[in-house]
Amino acid sequence: MCKLQSLHSLLCVAAVLMVLAILMVPAVSLGADPAAKEVAFFEKKIRPVLVNHCYECHSSESDDVGGNLLLDSREGILAGGQSGPALVAGDAQRSLLVQALKYEHIEMPPAEPLPPQIANDFASWVAAGAIDPRIAKPAAIKPDSLAETNLWSMMPRQDPPVPSVVQADWPLDPLDAFILSRIETAKLQPTSDAPPAVLARRLYHDLIGLPPTLAQIESFAADIQTNRQLAIEKLVDSLLDLPQFGERWGQHWLDVARFGESNGDDGLGRNPTFPHAWRYRDYVVDALNRDTPYDQFLTEQIAGDLLPAETADQRHRQLIATGFLAIGSKPAVAMNANFAMDVVDDQINVVGSGIMGLSIACARCHDHKHDPIPTSDYYALAGIFTSTESLYGRAGDEKLTAPPTDLHPLRSAAGGTDDPVPPAATPAAFPEGYSQAIDQLAPDLHVVGNEPPKTLQFDSKVKFSPKAWVEVKETQLRGKVSAAANDYSVSFWFKNHIGNKVRPITAYLFSRGPWGNKAVPGDHIGIGGKYNLARAGKLFVFSGNGDKKSVVGTTVIAPNTWNHVALVRNEASVKLYLNGRLEIDDSLPSTFKDSLEYNFASRTDDFAPLDGQLAEIALFERALTEEQALQLHTASGQPKGVATLGWAMGVRDKAKPVDCAIRIGGESNKKGPVVPRGVLTVYDQVFTDKTADASFHFESPGEGSGRRELAKWLTDPRHPQTARVMVNRIWMHLFGHGIVQTPNDFGVYGAKPSHPELLDHLAERFVAGNWSIKRLIRALVLSRTYQLDSSSPRSQNALDPNNQWFARHSRKRLDAESLRDGILAVCENLDHRPASGSAIEKVVALINWPPGNATNHHFPSAHRSLYLCRLRHAPPPELAAFDLPTGVEVVGQREETTLPTQDLFLLNNRLVVEQSQRFAERSLQDQTSSPDQRVETFFRRILLREPSPVEREQTVQYVQKTIEMLTVPGHSESSAQQQGWAGLAQALFASNEFRFVD
Repeated sequence: MCKLQSLHSLLCVAAVLMVLAILMVPAVSLGADPAAKEVAFFEKKIRPVLVNHCYECHSSESDDVGGNLLLDSREGILAGGQSGPALVAGDAQRSLLVQALKYEHIEMPPAEPLPPQIANDFASWVAAGAIDPRIAKPAAIKPDSLAETNLWSMMPRQDPPVPSVVQADWPLDPLDAFILSRIETAKLQPTSDAPPAVLARRLYHDLIGLPPTLAQIESFAADIQTNRQLAIEKLVDSLLDLPQFGERWGQHWLDVARFGESNGDDGLGRNPTFPHAWRYRDYVVDALNRDTPYDQFLTEQIAGDLLPAETADQRHRQLIATGFLAIGSKPAVAMNANFAMDVVDDQINVVGSGIMGLSIACARCHDHKHDPIPTSDYYALAGIFTSTESLYGRAGDEKLTAPPTDLHPLRSAAGGTDDPVPPAATPAAFPEGYSQAIDQLAPDLHVVGNEPPKTLQFDSKVKFSPKAWVEVKETQLRGKVSAAANDYSVSFWFKNHIGNKVRPITAYLFSRGPWGNKAVPGDHIGIGGKYNLARAGKLFVFSGNGDKKSVVGTTVIAPNTWNHVALVRNEASVKLYLNGRLEIDDSLPSTFKDSLEYNFASRTDDFAPLDGQLAEIALFERALTEEQALQLHTASGQPKGVATLGWAMGVRDKAKPVDCAIRIGGESNKKGPVVPRGVLTVYDQVFTDKTADASFHFESPGEGSGRRELAKWLTDPRHPQTARVMVNRIWMHLFGHGIVQTPNDFGVYGAKPSHPELLDHLAERFVAGNWSIKRLIRALVLSRTYQLDSSSPRSQNALDPNNQWFARHSRKRLDAESLRDGILAVCENLDHRPASGSAIEKVVALINWPPGNATNHHFPSAHRSLYLCRLRHAPPPELAAFDLPTGVEVVGQREETTLPTQDLFLLNNRLVVEQSQRFAERSLQDQTSSPDQRVETFFRRILLREPSPVEREQTVQYVQKTIEMLTVPGHSESSAQQQGWAGLAQALFASNEFRFVD
């Protein structure tokens, strides 16, 4: 059997070689500029270390250059010193600089070694080629020299006139005239329009990320015969209305937002999970399907928690949207003063690179070396984010494999608190039976709820109505009773969902505890704070003002069942009834009279979180009798339909926002002058010098963090970069490369726009069109430029090899998600429904902890790739080979590598093999089909076209020969048939024709 499997693998390789030779053309790889990525890595990870730890002794400004080694320029570091070259590009092991940082032979810095992660960063930098943008005499661009540099992206946008063109009847949209004008100037000709089948496949992949069926192509081709442009409009509108649109374009934005569902390797072999990150993913998909205006989309992500909301649903979306600032990878190993500033740096980077197209984060340690961004501007922005609190939700649900003190490395350094953000929610009413039971109690015993003089308050902020319920998950619900008298009672239902995996829960009374997240009523999303789980365990029903008095009950509470609890206070006496039976009867000191605080629903032990519910909470102004406690227990039965309490990652303002001090050299413990919260000051000069309108400015944040003002400033229609950057991103995804080919860098070091007037024209249309992403996409794909074929005469290709002038359409390779989803869709095994939540919620809180426990935490799924677990540093195996972003950096354009491992993946990956076998099995069910007809079916369904006569003949011959070779003793003919045809399916899936879109 092993020989047959090996033979089958070899035959699959042969199938690919043969069919590719018959069918395919060479691949064209267009992708992000790798040098730009390496420069960003240098600026963020390498230059700050050199400046802070090396320049004192190894720079041209040093009084005595140590070892004749200069490290302040590219030339100096390559020349080396007395010991030889400081590095060997591409070989970290032979590089003296890396050896010195690791204290292997040379020890630098001499005082003490730097953290191991720094040496690892340098090793990665050298291994990648040691890209170094510095020159021998670096000079920063000061803000007052903007006029000389004329940085185009910071200039106010213009609304240029539509140019005149020779072929006046060619444009279908004004944007076509801008394109044609450059084509004519370059002495080129636009190629012909794409055939219907090519255009249909292009539109399907670009708009929803899935291939069409042959029937859909044929229907479109028939419509085109009547009216080409009307048929295209009809198809485009139908695709824009599909929910798959948000899934496709949501993935583009998630690349920018550096989305991930775990933190990534923290340097200790751990990978803390983010089990609520999926809510942000779903928010993005929903917002794009709603066609949320881009200015609102950005505002919600930067300051959603500070916006007014008309409905609870809107409030939920706003809170979840702020996950944009919270989901970044954190340097969790660095539990020191730099941690908070590293989090801020990540937030500045995603706003700068993702929204403005500027590498603002490069000004953390020194004035930006290229762009007019001084360090003071960086820390003006930093003040906004240091005044912002990041909230990370909770840890994973099951098998917490580290003690609570290490449950989540972010818990203390992140500066979070335990309070969720209370949404505007309306508590639900009690079941009728429970309400009747309350009403039937003695006349002098009634529910007082939130009315003075007695209140029942939770979170110390959120008050429950007299008849309301709430669910609490893996946390405590802390309640506080303020009473003018000493007699009152609290009644509620409690349910534990842990099951039998942990020790049983016991009810007991205890003095006030220091632990716990809190909850608010209603069906809502709460944003959790620190991962600060309680140690004490069991079901808490404790009260007090800090005294140590405790009374412990003895009855074990069964898991997964509802239990009624009535807590009765009568002067110093405290009684607790469990399911109508007296469980605790004790007294508390007289100092406990007023403002008692109760905690309900704690964890069960040190290693598992509680998953419980509280329901039907009522406060009475008198002490309940034993009979009345029993009556409340038996009146209504177990609660039903208890509201769910969700969690999400997000941010909120700190209680006391403050301005930030400049950190000298980027070191958190070296503080310089305090800078008022603000934005880039260069724009003040731009709008004073270039326009008469000086009202474009950043408003003072006052008592808030400044995020709301930042969002308003970024989305001001006059902002020079926000619309330009987004328009360029959309153009890039549709046309293969941007008008600006460095989508994250519109600065001096970035590429210049090939069509600056077109970029401004589209940006003006974008803003005037209510910032509608769908409207802009619709206009672009209906243009003549988009509809061009991807082929053109060789003579033209030689004149414009990179298609800078867009005289033809650029061929695009399917990204990792589209390749996987396309295979599943063709094999009719793709689940088109949105996935519910994320499987990461069921994964341990610390991946690979303890060290060496490298369990695979990816689960089989037929849903779209968007919904697969996105663990940083542990990507889904189906996607890893095809340049999937790590989720650590802001990715504007994905790299496109061409590696032998990619073909091997398509030959050996379980998903591809299984889907090919299913495809073959389904085709073989029709036993009346001839081999020729079966080949036609394979081509029509996978490649969406008929095979040529030569292709049909040669493919049939190959498959038949393969089946003959596989038909050996011990291997049935039917099995040989299936494997032979499955090999053909794999070959077609591996072909360039399937993997590229013309």
